[in-house]
Amino acid sequence: MRIGSGPVKLFAASGQVVLLFLLGIGILVNPVYGKGGSLHLVGLGPGDPDLATVKALRLVQEADIVFSLSEDILDRFHVQFKGKNVRDLSGQNVTRYHARKDNKIPEADKSPSGDQGRSNRSALIREVRQALAQGKKVVFVDSGDPLIYGPWAWMLEEFKDVDLEVVPGVSSFNAGLAALKRDGTWAPHTHSIILTTDRPNSDDKLEALAAHKCSMAIFTHRTNFSEIMRKLKTQYAEETPVAVVFYAGYKEKQSVIRGSLTTIESMIKAEILPLEHIVFVGDFLTFSIDKKQEGQ
Repeated sequence: MRIGSGPVKLFAASGQVVLLFLLGIGILVNPVYGKGGSLHLVGLGPGDPDLATVKALRLVQEADIVFSLSEDILDRFHVQFKGKNVRDLSGQNVTRYHARKDNKIPEADKSPSGDQGRSNRSALIREVRQALAQGKKVVFVDSGDPLIYGPWAWMLEEFKDVDLEVVPGVSSFNAGLAALKRDGTWAPHTHSIILTTDRPNSDDKLEALAAHKCSMAIFTHRTNFSEIMRKLKTQYAEETPVAVVFYAGYKEKQSVIRGSLTTIESMIKAEILPLEHIVFVGDFLTFSIDKKQEGQ
């Protein structure tokens, strides 16, 4: 196409320059669609799918690719995942522990090796960035809330340049309190509750936390139940109430066992405890609304 002379020629040429510049930006942002993709870390809640938030389910529905580390999630949300491009990363060791050179977590699965885990993570990062460059919506899903003992914390720094969105979910901590029908912040002498787990290599050891005499919610993560009780007894009175919630948020499987530090072990069989259980400790478990201990 010929361009005329004079001002018309100058205007047309300038327009071409502007057009080419804008097209160049589009190519840089996204070589396929002219628009960058989006990355989301989504908590789907504990237990049944109806505990997932409206936003979480919407993002799953809109996702071009869904990544999950949990076969349990794939089973619980099989209806929502039907027809989706779902990638199961279980066994790939791409999480924060397995990809560290100084893996000091004794119970961590060492197969494949740490080197293989780092290699798998690098491949995952490349795949995600390629998908984003193609304008795709990429969703990582996790049980409960993804930032409470979740495996994806490393993503917050790895993908900070792409404005990763985190969508909170209902935690097993919340579902556990709902099962107990108790407010963990209401107790005779404390209005605080500590969320923790028992990791021998951590500086915030369970005995030290228990010294505050606050209410506690202990995420078990395959820890030794008897050992947890022993450590708690070094700080709490033996009659301190304890409750164990199994399968919090699962309507058909949820159950609760209540006791005290001295009785709870005899009430459950620690050797068959499922992964899905959370321990609550403190006087809030028996605290009534008129500020008197129930049973008195």
